[in-house]
Amino acid sequence: MMKQSFTRLGVLTLLSFLCSAFLHAQVVTDERLFSFEEPQIPGCITSVHSQLSVSDIHYKDGKHSMKWDFEPGGILELKKDLKFEKKDPTGKDLYLSAFIVWVYNEEPQNATIEFEFLKDGKKCTSFPFGINFSGWRAAWVCYERDMQGTPEEGMNELRIVAPNSKGSLFIDHLITATKVDSRQQTADLQVPFVNPGTNNHWLVIYKHSLLKPDIELTPVSDKQKKEMQLLEKRFRDMNYTKGKLSDKEVETIRKKYDFYQITYKNGQVSGVPVYMVRASEAYERIIPDWDKDMLTKLGIEMRAYFDLMKRIAVAYNNSTAKPELQKEMKQKFLAMYDHITDQGVAYGSCWGNIHHYGYSVRGLYLAYFLMKDVLREAGKLQEAERTLQWYAIANEVYPKPEGNGIDMDSFNTQTTGRIASILMMEDTPEKLQYLKSFSRWIDYGCRPAPGLAGSFKIDGGVFHHRNHYPAYAVGGLDGATNMIYLFSRTEFAISELAHETVRNVLFAMRFYCNKLNFPLSMSGRHPDGKGKLVPMHYAMMAMAGTSDGRFGFDKEMASAYLRLVSDTSSKEQEPEYMPKVSNAQERKVAKLLVEKGFRPEPEPQGNLALGYGCVSVQRRNNWSAVARGHSRYLWASEHYLGHNLYGRYLAHGSLQILTAAPGQSVTPATSGWQQEGFDWNRIPGVTSIHLPLEQLKAKVLNVDTFSGMEEMLYSDEAFAGGLSQRKENGNFGMKLHEHDKYNGSHRARKSYHFIGGMIVCLGSDIENTNTEYPTETTIFQLSVIDKAGHDYWKNYQGEGKTWIDHLGTGYYVPVAAKFEKAFPQYSRMQDTGKETKGDWVSLVVNHGKAPKGGSYEYAVLPQTNEAAMKTFGKKPAYKVLKQDCNAHIVQSLTDGIYSYVLFETPQSVLPGELLQRTDTSCLVMIRKESQDKMLLTVAQPDLALYRGASDEVFDKDGKRIERSIYSRPWINNESGEIPVTVTLKGRWNVEETPFCKVLSSDKKQTVLRFTCKDGASFEVELQK
Repeated sequence: MMKQSFTRLGVLTLLSFLCSAFLHAQVVTDERLFSFEEPQIPGCITSVHSQLSVSDIHYKDGKHSMKWDFEPGGILELKKDLKFEKKDPTGKDLYLSAFIVWVYNEEPQNATIEFEFLKDGKKCTSFPFGINFSGWRAAWVCYERDMQGTPEEGMNELRIVAPNSKGSLFIDHLITATKVDSRQQTADLQVPFVNPGTNNHWLVIYKHSLLKPDIELTPVSDKQKKEMQLLEKRFRDMNYTKGKLSDKEVETIRKKYDFYQITYKNGQVSGVPVYMVRASEAYERIIPDWDKDMLTKLGIEMRAYFDLMKRIAVAYNNSTAKPELQKEMKQKFLAMYDHITDQGVAYGSCWGNIHHYGYSVRGLYLAYFLMKDVLREAGKLQEAERTLQWYAIANEVYPKPEGNGIDMDSFNTQTTGRIASILMMEDTPEKLQYLKSFSRWIDYGCRPAPGLAGSFKIDGGVFHHRNHYPAYAVGGLDGATNMIYLFSRTEFAISELAHETVRNVLFAMRFYCNKLNFPLSMSGRHPDGKGKLVPMHYAMMAMAGTSDGRFGFDKEMASAYLRLVSDTSSKEQEPEYMPKVSNAQERKVAKLLVEKGFRPEPEPQGNLALGYGCVSVQRRNNWSAVARGHSRYLWASEHYLGHNLYGRYLAHGSLQILTAAPGQSVTPATSGWQQEGFDWNRIPGVTSIHLPLEQLKAKVLNVDTFSGMEEMLYSDEAFAGGLSQRKENGNFGMKLHEHDKYNGSHRARKSYHFIGGMIVCLGSDIENTNTEYPTETTIFQLSVIDKAGHDYWKNYQGEGKTWIDHLGTGYYVPVAAKFEKAFPQYSRMQDTGKETKGDWVSLVVNHGKAPKGGSYEYAVLPQTNEAAMKTFGKKPAYKVLKQDCNAHIVQSLTDGIYSYVLFETPQSVLPGELLQRTDTSCLVMIRKESQDKMLLTVAQPDLALYRGASDEVFDKDGKRIERSIYSRPWINNESGEIPVTVTLKGRWNVEETPFCKVLSSDKKQTVLRFTCKDGASFEVELQK
């Protein structure tokens, strides 16, 4: 950023220079970057009809800038090699050469200046820059995409041509050319032509600022005015609770405020320059060991600035009893407001490179909202409103949505800003128009989204990055649940469909989380065991009332919330019952709900299948079993640089058992998992090639223009998913095919059959050509962290076919299995790769090297005992009727259940009492309820976003090429219908439904046609 040859500085040295430069104006130079810290203008810069000088009035870098006083048509000339580099002709490097500059204007003019780039006196390319603003503005303009004309390597002159008027501008932090990620440059009022093809929701600020409302302006009625005031009170109460302002907090605020050195001189504000974190991307290719977080580490990234503004706003509101202190907080807030507005956080400004800015400006919205009265009194309220509406992209809510769903990032980072910017307004028809538009936008956003679109699914899935991603969704659910509560029981309340969709998502989440933690396979790129659901989401929905508006509280949501925040030792039925909650906000809500007579729900029981998540979950008592796979529609795992380096197998048919001793809350630790020493090859349930960790480590690439540095690999198989029968029992099956990037010859057919407290696990047709490392199916891998565990395993010997681990989970293993005890076992951290160690035990089926036709069979019985396992070992409660490439079929000998995972269309009559055949691959479960009554459930796990062969692209060697999901032409398709014809033995009476028709029925057989969609389960009762 400063000035010294970046090629000669290590990043630590650079950062120390930067830090001191802001405080002491030390000079650091680079041949591409001009920051004007020397007392004289560089010799390569001259002017015509202009005057140039070094100024300390305004600065964006260091303590000085270059002031350009120009006459009409004046010219500023910079003559030297601009270091422009053409784009990579091979297409492997997608970065483009960009020109970067910061410009300060004291007096807005409705005019433009022109940046021209020349080679030996010949103009090659140019772009205009509007100067109808005051304060700092930035431009990041890519030579080959955004400018007029054709840039040439060797360009050696920059001209800045003044408009046909007098004026003065200040120029700082000018970089003649640097290679940048071409996806991120941002258009604004100064450079509206930049990156015109982008549809990235972070980067469409200017484009969407032009949107107009389709809801007419109407006068505000007295009732609507009261509801506006209610909304404002609710929003304020959601984000601010009156508290005591301590002396320590005041001193902390003063110290942090002093860092920014905000002063006024001749009516002009100045202080330490503030940047958005992404500004550091200007230096990615010109600083050795570039650090993307360098600005944050220096303390000059705007997130800390806005957090301080919010802190001051809270202090102001908490100091009403101390007028002098309140006056100080008010002065500090307004000074910070003036400085950040001057720095370019203002309507019309996008700082050149603004992607993912929502995380940096969270504090901005609430700080301004909480100081609404102060801003009004200072005459700055309307300006502040426009600033918030610009960055919140508030005008995006104006048009009626074309379909259901919005991106999870919008819920996460934009809802708060949008509603804050609207509630900042006076109670005018324009505010009413915004509120109506915004509530409609929230309504459509909460409805079930089709295909792989965000955010919420018809089956309870939550989507981000085109997959079920609850670990990311909690931020989005903040926005959704807060807005549902905010608008509840007012004219602006969202529809029943939208409300019920979010409600269903939360109920599903509290089912697959046990108790709070996300299963490892649902942790996205952070498989560290720390991700949790947020109980307050349930509280907000409880207080929002029922979706039909009839009741002021949602009983089921209230009970779910109280269970989630309750200590397991709490006695829920006692009259004095109160959950032990440490968080003040949650304690306040819990007290309210208990006083209303609500009590915690019992532990959820049953079975859940999420077609859009490739997930199946079985719960009994307080244990759960979570299976997850992947397909040609849903990626297996998300890897970034520095995130999830070794979790390649997380969704390769994993089965995680989450359990705890009676009276304990279930956590990863109580379930035998910790990151220290965990062998990432041995994810329970997975069939995988056991690789050295260096070979297992993700090789993260930027594979196309649609994606960034990330890896999300897909199978080419469509068959993967689960069935749930009456939400009581179910099954799961997948055709496993690893991507060719790593081990494309690796295949397997895998199934799980969830019946009561028993899980039958089958595998067949396991094959690959890897002759160097063994292929394994992991039955369990468990950490041993205490003396009791170590004592348990000290002399433990599994008895024949049965095992019980130290957590009380039993395993029936009728095939050869290998037990290993590693005290310690060495592994690596998922994010840093740093070596870890821990004590672990494992039980695996070793299929050998380069297996062909490998198989396995075992059953899992959580929370059992030795006597029960001995009995089960002598007389298993199930029978495997078929286990090959075509089908895995299991009969429960105690529940009257047949479970079918049909990988291929059956070629012969199927074993079992009722089902003869189907006309396509599918999942089926049949429960015999009496001699004359059966329950039949059918699911087709293929989401059918497209049909036919997989859309893979192959290289010259016939290997599948790695491609991002964002490049696929079908990603916006809805799930299609797949007909499944089921033939049953004998005559059965069936009540037809929209999804099930009777094609024929006689003494010999009954033929039913199911219409399957969304990977969902469809069931009918059969009567003799």
